Amino acid sequence: MARMIRVTTVQMAAEVPGAGVPAKKKNNLEAIQERLEAAGTASSDIVLFGEYANLWHRGTSLRKRDYTPETLDAPVVVIASVYAKKYSMNVVLPMLAKIDGVTGNYCVLIDRKGKVIGWYRKSHPTIFEQKLGMKRGESLPVFTFDCARVGIMTCMDIEYPEVAQTLMVKGAELLLFPHVQGGWGEIDWEIRYRARAIDTGLCLASACYGFEEGEWAPGKMIGRSGVIGRDGTIEADLGRRIGAATVDIDLDKKRITHFFFEKKYDRTLAVCASRRPELYQALTSTEERDEALQKLVTHS
Repeated sequence: MARMIRVTTVQMAAEVPGAGVPAKKKNNLEAIQERLEAAGTASSDIVLFGEYANLWHRGTSLRKRDYTPETLDAPVVVIASVYAKKYSMNVVLPMLAKIDGVTGNYCVLIDRKGKVIGWYRKSHPTIFEQKLGMKRGESLPVFTFDCARVGIMTCMDIEYPEVAQTLMVKGAELLLFPHVQGGWGEIDWEIRYRARAIDTGLCLASACYGFEEGEWAPGKMIGRSGVIGRDGTIEADLGRRIGAATVDIDLDKKRITHFFFEKKYDRTLAVCASRRPELYQALTSTEERDEALQKLVTHS
């Protein structure tokens, strides 16, 4: 029996147009509104935006004053909530925010009624982000929309296979990957991105930022928003362009393989059933982590 959901991943402009910061902020909000309208018209169930969707510079500025966190009553959240309710769709809105007194790189989840049902705070913020006052997230939650259970990996989080594995074990049916990446190697990025889907047997939706035709060049933000299938195949890829991709996913259509067992089973279930967590304790040891950190400090 099919359990279909329609996922839209949005690739907005990496370089927000406008003469001056106020104009850029205004244009960014209008672009978000435009993409929400389009996703709603397409009857999307889940809409994903890129990391730092509320910032006019996408987290690329080196000036501390350009990083002002917003609260859950900010215009960007209000707009997303209005459109979520108008079109009865779920929205995942990544934003620099201050929630419950804690500043962080968040993903705010809004349900079909326009209600904020939760948020994820990036668990592996960069040192630069931490110097700006962003606190690390202390958990890897799985959120339940009415149509799917989703787990989120924000940008740097995907560097650690344990994140996707944890979300899988916790029952995620779909992985969401908002990010602002580029410069350090597209092959590296693509292999990791596709490997997380293969590792878990789960589809993965990615949202980054794009460029006007002819404006992209190596070293710039990577774009490539889209959807990866359970076997690592690319189901949708926006390339470098500004736009959106909408993909229908059957959550009941699992990847069936001979993995580990003699019979064919759902790969996600088989991976969960054959794991040996008693052997992986070194991965959760803070002692090894602290030793590595000390070596970095010593050699810096």
